[in-house]
Amino acid sequence: MTRSRSWFATIRGWARALLTRSAVEDDLSEEISFHLEMETEKYRRTGLAPEAARRAARIALGSVDGTREGHRDARGTRVLEDAIADTRYAARWLRRTPSFTVSAVLTLALGIGANVAIFSVVDAIILRPLPYPRPEQLLSLGSGSAGEFLALRERLRGFSQLGAYATQTHPIDDGRQALRIEGAAITTSVLSLLGVSPQLGRGFIEEDGIAGNNAVLLISDGLWKRQFGATPDVVGRGVLLEGVPHTIIGVMPPDFHFPSRTIEYWQPGVFNTADLGATWAIGDKSLVGRIAPGVTVEQAQRQVREVWPTLRKANPLWDPGESYRREVAPKPLQAEVIGASGRVVWLLFGCVLLVLLIGCVNVANLLLARATAREREFAVRAALGGGRGRLVRQLVTESLLISAIGSVLGVAIALLALRWLINAMPTDVPRAHEISVNGTVLAFTTLLTVITGVLFGVIPALRATTAVSGTTSMSSVGGGRRATHGIAHHRVSGALVAAEMALAVLLVIGATLLARSFSALRRVDPGFHPEQVIAARVSPPGASYNDPGRTSALYLAVLERMAGLPGVQRVSAVDKLPLAQSVWGISPRIQGQFEDATHSLPTIGHYQQVTPGYFATLDIPLKQGRVFTDADGADSPPVTVVTESVARRFWPSGGAIGHRVGYPWKSPWLTIVGVVADTKQDSLRDTVGASMYVPWQQRTRMSGNEMWVLARTSGDPVAIAAQIRAIVREVDRTVPVSDVRTMGAVLSASVQRARFTVMLVGAFAFAALLLGAIGIYGVMSYLVGQRTREMGIRLALGAPLGGVTRLVVGKAATLAAAGAVVGVVAAIFATRLLGSMLYEVSATDPLTFVLVPTALIGVALAASAVPARRATRVDPVRALRAE
Repeated sequence: MTRSRSWFATIRGWARALLTRSAVEDDLSEEISFHLEMETEKYRRTGLAPEAARRAARIALGSVDGTREGHRDARGTRVLEDAIADTRYAARWLRRTPSFTVSAVLTLALGIGANVAIFSVVDAIILRPLPYPRPEQLLSLGSGSAGEFLALRERLRGFSQLGAYATQTHPIDDGRQALRIEGAAITTSVLSLLGVSPQLGRGFIEEDGIAGNNAVLLISDGLWKRQFGATPDVVGRGVLLEGVPHTIIGVMPPDFHFPSRTIEYWQPGVFNTADLGATWAIGDKSLVGRIAPGVTVEQAQRQVREVWPTLRKANPLWDPGESYRREVAPKPLQAEVIGASGRVVWLLFGCVLLVLLIGCVNVANLLLARATAREREFAVRAALGGGRGRLVRQLVTESLLISAIGSVLGVAIALLALRWLINAMPTDVPRAHEISVNGTVLAFTTLLTVITGVLFGVIPALRATTAVSGTTSMSSVGGGRRATHGIAHHRVSGALVAAEMALAVLLVIGATLLARSFSALRRVDPGFHPEQVIAARVSPPGASYNDPGRTSALYLAVLERMAGLPGVQRVSAVDKLPLAQSVWGISPRIQGQFEDATHSLPTIGHYQQVTPGYFATLDIPLKQGRVFTDADGADSPPVTVVTESVARRFWPSGGAIGHRVGYPWKSPWLTIVGVVADTKQDSLRDTVGASMYVPWQQRTRMSGNEMWVLARTSGDPVAIAAQIRAIVREVDRTVPVSDVRTMGAVLSASVQRARFTVMLVGAFAFAALLLGAIGIYGVMSYLVGQRTREMGIRLALGAPLGGVTRLVVGKAATLAAAGAVVGVVAAIFATRLLGSMLYEVSATDPLTFVLVPTALIGVALAASAVPARRATRVDPVRALRAE
């Protein structure tokens, strides 16, 4: 407290002194004049002439300037006033060198602007705490079934509250329009666990979680404003969710986006423990808890890891095996929300820091070049009493001023860049709506300004003042010293350029690896042909389509009308569209191998329900047997089609046709009638080719009413998008249609994150390459300018033009090669961090590590060509006369 008061008093004293500076200086001048007159009069009375008397008085009083400085020291404003004077001088110097100033400021503005923009993303997504009370106490336990959640809630004593949620998409009808929106079924404890209350109405109470009482909804602020006009009377209004009447009981705050920003409604989750299949076979519940007071995060994590595996015997359907839940890894909820986006954001931040560092090296080289031209100025100032420390302070002030101007311009660039950046981001990036240039970002910008100003200013300042250190006269700036000083400048400047090239090589190698990985990803065969196929999600309300016959009639009518559209060749439907959403797996019984719960059931990665014609619509090759037909109806013997991976795994000797598999609960066996090619389901990186298909007419308790309808066309599939919407609306107005897009667009969206990363890292790598070329060009131009005399003598003595060219280009090649070697060594270690982001490309890919430095050395040689050509045009006579 005392220290704070001391700082406050100092700042207040400075402010008062600066505000009253003029009056104080005037009073001091008057007082000095008074004492000077009095002392002069005293000497005049001794008989001295007026001029002699005044001279004696001045000698007696001492240095007037020293007196003024002493008073300034007494007032405590000497440092501040010197800083202001240095800033004014720096501003005048920058105005006198506009080309240098513009080059330096623009270089820094681009680097700082990119850093401010990306740091805004880092701050919003990673650094800023979640908008809940005491977010550090929130822990994500992972995902599991309803049965596991209920068991854990009874056993975990390290948590004060435990909640579960599952995202879902349902049709909602407000009487005017039927929409499909994303929501979440949450236990009634989730809101109190998070410490959040509605801004309007009430939240969930425990009774809302009882079957029959859960027909209530909370809606998002965005949905309230968009669909209900932000009217306060929305509370109590009835809507149809899945065709079932629900009552809106509250509106959540604008900043509540749990578990993701796409969620627009919440309903109480209800568990029917009598349904063992729904309770234990479906592990779609995400578990979250608040740690109890006095319990550390580590203790809570250890308790989850110890307790969850003990639930192995609690599963009444099957034995999950010895490895059950051994891999469970509870983590802070913020880390769960960030997910894989955090790695990408940190990668981008590292890239922009490298670009800024390269920019700082460029500006440092510019300052070194300017320092040579200012040697006479520094010598004069040193001769007049300016010590080395004073000169360094002046030069660093100039650097800080350049950095400050660049930062102001950089913030403006960042504000513009953020608009594009947010729009270009993948839709699944969390907390993107919170990205902004706020106080934290501006504080980072201020810190960045100081660091960059010192970073690129100190080395040139120290080098520039080395030659005048201890100088007392102008005569000391002679030719020999200038030559020695020039050689030192060349060495420092060359070292900076080599460092710049090393950073550029490091960044371009990383960008090239990501680009090659993205290219390999785009070449992946998804197992089907997406060309000229369009898909649309159809979401019938569950209440009005709880009869399988009516649901079948709906899709038969829609598909029949779609098949009649001009240009449509084939139509079908599937419950989970590949690459558009996660496709759940299944743990089946295998006749003769895994028939009951006495054995751990295997897992087939993907399970889909399709209509006849699905494989033909997507052009998925049939390898054995047959595909589904209209004869595979609800009353027909259950059948299934599997992929080649499933056939090889369970029947390696061949002949999967005719074998039987079953659901994990007691149910009839399904006979395998066909084997098709593996397809990519969750993503193009998907290494799990195992899939199991069943006819949609034979769907089970795991099925919903929602399906994707597909059409393969002979022309542009986008042309029938509006017609598909119209067909569904004509069949039933209450059935919403959403996500109408081509399979090509689905394929493109599945690599959106990789494309975004490659695009930004590539842009930063290009900037690094350009700055590196500029740095080489600048140093070579400076070298030619400084060695004009030497080159003139060489040419006068008959040196060939090629020899002079090789002198310049060889120097550039040496610097570039040295930097490339260092960059390659650094990249060998740094690119290991990219391992999880690469696809079919090694983090130490030899081709990339050879081609990139070779190409950058070529760029350096090209950048040195212009200075080299200028060197060959030196007039020997003029060069010698100039010296």
